[in-house]
Amino acid sequence: MTGMSDDAFLMWVRYVPILFVVAGVLVVVWLSGQRLPYELQPDVLAALSETEALPPRAIRDREPLAHQNVDLRTLETVLERLCTDGLAVRWFEDLGSGRQAVYRRIRSVPERAA
Repeated sequence: MTGMSDDAFLMWVRYVPILFVVAGVLVVVWLSGQRLPYELQPDVLAALSETEALPPRAIRDREPLAHQNVDLRTLETVLERLCTDGLAVRWFEDLGSGRQAVYRRIRSVPERAA
């Protein structure tokens, strides 16, 4: 009887490498659908307002980000990069629950003709 249970165990163990390969392929397919922060920059810049300071959650709900599945941490990373590049500004507003970062796009100034 003992040999019978070992055979059943070994019968299932031989499929484990195939399951790892299938899981790896599924992870690669899932990762290919995720957008990197540098790919999100144009959409985040378009969602920022030039006149209104917005928190990251409100920016995520604006077009063109409204129908995209954007992680809040990724959005904050992109917003920080835009601030570093001089395309957006950040400051903190005091709310009843504490301080919250808000962001606004810097208005582009047209160049004067010489």
